[in-house]
Amino acid sequence: MAKKKFSLIKNNNDNQVDEQLAKKFQKAGQKSFTIEDFIYDFLGQFISKETQKAYSQDLMSFFSFLAKGGLKINHPSEIQGAHFQIYRDELINDKYSSATINRKLVAIRSFIKWSMALKLIDHNPLDIVKLPKVETETPTLAFDDDEVIRMIEAPDLTTKVGKVHRITLCLLFSLGLRRSELAKIQIKDFYQERGHYVLKIKGKGNKARHLPLAPDLINELKNYLDAMANLGIQFEPDDFLIQTAKKGKNSAPVNGSTIYRIIEKYAKECSINKKVSPHSCRATAISHLLDTQKTPIRDVAIFAGHSKITTTERYDKRREGLDQSAAYDIDYNKKQTN
Repeated sequence: MAKKKFSLIKNNNDNQVDEQLAKKFQKAGQKSFTIEDFIYDFLGQFISKETQKAYSQDLMSFFSFLAKGGLKINHPSEIQGAHFQIYRDELINDKYSSATINRKLVAIRSFIKWSMALKLIDHNPLDIVKLPKVETETPTLAFDDDEVIRMIEAPDLTTKVGKVHRITLCLLFSLGLRRSELAKIQIKDFYQERGHYVLKIKGKGNKARHLPLAPDLINELKNYLDAMANLGIQFEPDDFLIQTAKKGKNSAPVNGSTIYRIIEKYAKECSINKKVSPHSCRATAISHLLDTQKTPIRDVAIFAGHSKITTTERYDKRREGLDQSAAYDIDYNKKQTN
């Protein structure tokens, strides 16, 4: 007895083809992908919007550089090691720091590894290209204690702008915040626990850290909130703490460039003649803790939101600890005593 042939395809007795469906298949087969399509899929693996934005910018900078040289890349398989090396050398010639260069290049490497995992390419063309060695020192300059005090005292507290600027400076210098962290602070991020006033900070990669507030900073915050209330600004839990709008309240976090300009403004007013930024305030807070040597470095790392202690060690900007250096104890002219 002959076995009946099994088919997964249902017989179409009238042999008619669905024209609309056929056009969809035809269109799908003819679709041409651009490098932007692959970048879009690559970024989808990251949860953090900030990571997506940073990787997108670094990748588009790379492909824009290639396009400037007449290379139009549409598929990851078209990327060559030489392209990567020339881009690296261009960044070096443009005097970017080694840390910045590595960050830009890591985004490209990550994209290539993703392409290999999806079998879009069969080898990694970037393996033969070395990344620059990251500097152990970072050019960010910190403020000294006198400069910090002068900066905080500089804003005109008779104006709303001055009040906003003062609390901005106090938070940066007291908590060592990144400017993106400062911008995101909302009223609901403050809470009390076991007798402490605490601020929840949304850090890199959406990692949260909880910082208790010292009495002086609590007073500064109370003065700021009272001043805003007198100006008719009634805060709700979802409102942002830093209110720079001329009228009403901010509906979005303050722009990072605004914070940058605040630091530059008061550094100039205080005759501080060195290149500084909001990161200088962060470096100052971390350096101060390292200089005093009263706080274990692991606790300083937690305070700063560093996942590695080696990152914290690079923040010893002011080098006040040189006064206690063991190098001063070397004296071969002294007689040895038993």
